[in-house]
Amino acid sequence: MRLKYPLLFFAALASLFSCVRRVETGYDSIALVDRLVSDSLPSLQRRAALAGKASGTIVLVGEPFQCLALSEKMLSDDEFDNVDARPVKDGLPDFSGETIVSILDFTVPSYDSLSVSGSDSLTLREIAVRSALAALDSVVNCKVLVICSPALASEGGEDVVDFYGKIGCDVPVVYSADSSSPLSEACYKLLRERNLFTHNIAYPVARLMMVTGVDDSHRPVLFDDIKVPESFADTVGVFAPNTYVSHVQNKHNPGRNR
Repeated sequence: MRLKYPLLFFAALASLFSCVRRVETGYDSIALVDRLVSDSLPSLQRRAALAGKASGTIVLVGEPFQCLALSEKMLSDDEFDNVDARPVKDGLPDFSGETIVSILDFTVPSYDSLSVSGSDSLTLREIAVRSALAALDSVVNCKVLVICSPALASEGGEDVVDFYGKIGCDVPVVYSADSSSPLSEACYKLLRERNLFTHNIAYPVARLMMVTGVDDSHRPVLFDDIKVPESFADTVGVFAPNTYVSHVQNKHNPGRNR
């Protein structure tokens, strides 16, 4: 496996997370990536150029329940000293000053119903790439992408890295096929390593976006309870109350981190 530069590994997490771009050669891209690059490269490059800045947001993609669970955790995590990153609590949320954006994809009835073989494998790979594309939308302002679903990470993580590499996108991708892996810790260490924290003095906030249709643009829109499929009723308000309250309080201020 050839890399443009070595994988960023974080101590004990070294074997769990991939966070950098693959070079364009040596990887068998899926047809969706080839089509996007062939049809829309200049537009994608412009979107990529706006992403990856410290003023941007942490974007979570994957199965909605898993995105919301990670959002809840990141809003309250206090595992590190925010000054020197020592693994000690300091009374401040680790992601202080950050905006955590969950892009809830309601186009897949159930990720659990998809296997990691055959046509389902390709479906998962395409979902991962479309999610990565949604994260580059200007209304999202992504600086790091976190794939929350292990199945999506296993099947599509490398495709996201490949896609971002082909369009010149410097947004790092955090993912792991191990469901027990601490994604929030990996994200925190990545932000420290690359000096991507905003350094704003504020509590972290959550925003919610959603995708309800499948096409190559896969553009996210502001979360609206009315548009949530019936099978996902009460997901946000009940399952992730802190995320939901923060979203309601901040949904009219999407540019806080810009």
